[in-house]
Amino acid sequence: MQLLGFGAAQLVAIGAIALLAFVVRGVSGFGSSMVGIGGLSLLLAPQQVVPAFLALELLTTVHLLPGVWRQIDWQSLRWVIGGCLLATPLGLTVLAGLDAGAMRLLVSLCLLGIAVLMLSGIAQRFTPRQRPGPLGALAVGAVSGALNGAVGISGPPAIVFYFATTAAATSRATLIAYFLFTDVWALALAGGAGLLTAAAWPLILVALPFSLAGIWLGQRLFLRLDEAQLRRLVWWLLAVLGAVGLASALWVR
Repeated sequence: MQLLGFGAAQLVAIGAIALLAFVVRGVSGFGSSMVGIGGLSLLLAPQQVVPAFLALELLTTVHLLPGVWRQIDWQSLRWVIGGCLLATPLGLTVLAGLDAGAMRLLVSLCLLGIAVLMLSGIAQRFTPRQRPGPLGALAVGAVSGALNGAVGISGPPAIVFYFATTAAATSRATLIAYFLFTDVWALALAGGAGLLTAAAWPLILVALPFSLAGIWLGQRLFLRLDEAQLRRLVWWLLAVLGAVGLASALWVR
């Protein structure tokens, strides 16, 4: 059995991975690319997976955006985006000479360490009671942009920044808007570089229904969680993603 060039086993795997990735996105506002691209790249060529998944994220985030629009912290988000825009070229030029594998290993270690500190309660002693102002948001955006340019990882600084210092619902909504910006930018760059080829469209068509179903399920789960439960779920998710990234980086090395 073949559908759009995929065998039966591939179709089942694509559906399951897309569903899981977007349940994660629907609950927390982030994480779908780390789950989806990581999982699908085990089955298909990254050149097919990455642009297809960027398109899927864009389509599903647009679907999410109306429901969270009023909760987005636009005041800080514009500074985070500004910092990301300014620092991404820096990451592409200055940091490009560094070992990408070592950088991913470092980022995964940081994610795992931050999650452990937050789950244990130790970090709460040092977390500011109020979110830092424009300069703090600009710095977070700059770190995100530098990491994005160097190793294609922009999320962790923004995730920690918001969930450590802002109400969980506001953090989720603002991250949804932030990742919409990064997806549009990355997709534009991929299209300009000729990476959004005909090979990506069959994967988009197969995965999109499961992605939309995952977003729907994730939103329902989000509505069932209180502030403390959502925050704890986010730190556990970061811990899992950090551990998976660490294992992957060590395996490749």
